[in-house]
Amino acid sequence: MISGSTESGYFLDGVRFFCEMQMHGIAPDEFVYSAVTQSCIHMNYGELGRMVHAQIVVSGFSSHVVVSTSLLNMYAKIGNIKDSCKVFNTMIEHNQVSWNAMISGLTTNGLHLASFDLLGNMSKQGLSPNLYTLISVSKAVGKLGDLSKAKEVHNHACELGIESKVSMGTALIDMYSKCGALSDARLIFDQNFTNCGVNTPWNAMISGYSQYGFSKKAFKLYNKMHENDIKSDLYTYCSIFNAIADLKNLKHLKEVHGMVLKGGCDLAVLSVNNAIADAYSKCGSLEDVRNIFDRMEERDIVSWTTLLTAYSQCNEGEQALEVFYQMREEGFLPNEFTFSNVLVSCASLCLLEHGRQVHGLSFKSHLDTQKCVESALVDMYSKCGSIYEAEKVFNKILNPDVVSWTAIILGYALHGLVSNALNHFTNMEKMGIKPNAVTFLCILFACSHGGMVEEGLHYFQLMEIKYGLVPELEHYACVVDLLGRVGRLDDALEFIAHLPIEPNEIIWQTLLAACRVHGNVELGEVAANKIHSIKPEYSAPYVLLSNTYMAKGSLKDGLNVRTVMKDRGVKKEPGFSWISVRGRVHKFYSGDKKHPQMEDIYMKLKELREKIKAMGYKPDFRYVSQHVD
Repeated sequence: MISGSTESGYFLDGVRFFCEMQMHGIAPDEFVYSAVTQSCIHMNYGELGRMVHAQIVVSGFSSHVVVSTSLLNMYAKIGNIKDSCKVFNTMIEHNQVSWNAMISGLTTNGLHLASFDLLGNMSKQGLSPNLYTLISVSKAVGKLGDLSKAKEVHNHACELGIESKVSMGTALIDMYSKCGALSDARLIFDQNFTNCGVNTPWNAMISGYSQYGFSKKAFKLYNKMHENDIKSDLYTYCSIFNAIADLKNLKHLKEVHGMVLKGGCDLAVLSVNNAIADAYSKCGSLEDVRNIFDRMEERDIVSWTTLLTAYSQCNEGEQALEVFYQMREEGFLPNEFTFSNVLVSCASLCLLEHGRQVHGLSFKSHLDTQKCVESALVDMYSKCGSIYEAEKVFNKILNPDVVSWTAIILGYALHGLVSNALNHFTNMEKMGIKPNAVTFLCILFACSHGGMVEEGLHYFQLMEIKYGLVPELEHYACVVDLLGRVGRLDDALEFIAHLPIEPNEIIWQTLLAACRVHGNVELGEVAANKIHSIKPEYSAPYVLLSNTYMAKGSLKDGLNVRTVMKDRGVKKEPGFSWISVRGRVHKFYSGDKKHPQMEDIYMKLKELREKIKAMGYKPDFRYVSQHVD
């Protein structure tokens, strides 16, 4: 009855029967004790387990290998690994099952090195490991990430001739993948499982590729798996959606999502839903993220954070804040990733008071010292105009990483404190922190806005020579801006001509903006034509070139550019500004007639205009389009 109740999941009944049999004078045997320890495990009832243990000692069954193995297994599974080890070390006799139980317990409780060492002790005692031993140890070695130990486990599997068994092979693939040895993992897969109809080895290999950024290989293997008619499951889908998110390939995403929909998986499994939403977010498809979220039957903090992050990354900061407040109203507690992303939205909207409130919430949640939150706080305070508070947060960070250093360097650059930015870069190097590509973008930005051309060119060269970082288009655009701001337009053009990659519209737009500032119409025309050839629907070159003509007094040419722009159907996205009043964000567009307080706003604008005119203000009409016959 006790064993039957336990095996059927009626654990409390099993314990009740255990008590009743003793009340009737029936003494438990080793099988009863083994069964009741299983009930203690599933009920996670440590106190009851200790009472059973005491009775086992009193009744003289502690020397029985089966009972002792059940006890050490019980303690390990309820998280009391210390008592599990005590039981194991006091056992008179060990068999393969007890060794396996102890090794598995150590692995489950995170004592990975001890688990591996116990494999060696087992061999010294003259007992050979079996399939279950090596699967447990392989998990431990995967967590350790130790390739030499992984090779030892693999050798044991080969000696036993079990490398080709699906469970062992899958464990080996997973272990090698987590040790970063993907070629070794793939070798095991190719030698044993290319014709395997079971999906677990395929899942392990796809997961390994996905986790280490080999997303194209992951997707290629997934396609092969699909061609072989091997059924995907939620583990397959979670891995492949992560790979597609990394590739940012919306076409592949919709194809695989369609397969999931046919299987009815995404409506039932939360982890798959979250993976799909995250993939759509990283592919920039905000509408699809929202649709996935709204269809979810169940949501967790990952679901909410994914939606919030999607809005934040798509520069929809206001909606991100709304999601954050709605999430909290529904009782979900933000995690560190939620806080870091909502802080990004506060920064993008320059909402200092909102940012301070979020900072306070993160402090109350004891998450303000998480690295991603600390960096986001520095960034938020900098972009919201409070460099003092940004410094205060940064100075409290223990062992700041490259992201934190980059955030404060950018903050100083944004506030025109160029020497502070460069000094912090030097301090970061002294601390042994290697700058990344974003750090150099911030340094180039600082030099550009500080007019420090030679210093900027020095850092640009340092990037590749000292740190082996290959410049990207954004870095090249920064150098063009660096040269263009001080009027070295010919040098900027020559720099573009010698780029190792094809310049994009942003690089040419940077040059065009410099031409407008310095009144170089001829070179401005060259830059504008280059942009037209790359991105004909882009409005910026028309506006910049028109303003360049007008600044030089060529009103007719400036208006002609605007006419061409209109004839070609190119529309400029209207600019807008915003303020936050009593927790609500108000947006204002040029000529806005839709705001509910429109009349009061225009009345106040008229009053302000009259006041500044009385103070001697004269508006600059150089860039204002006029209707002429």
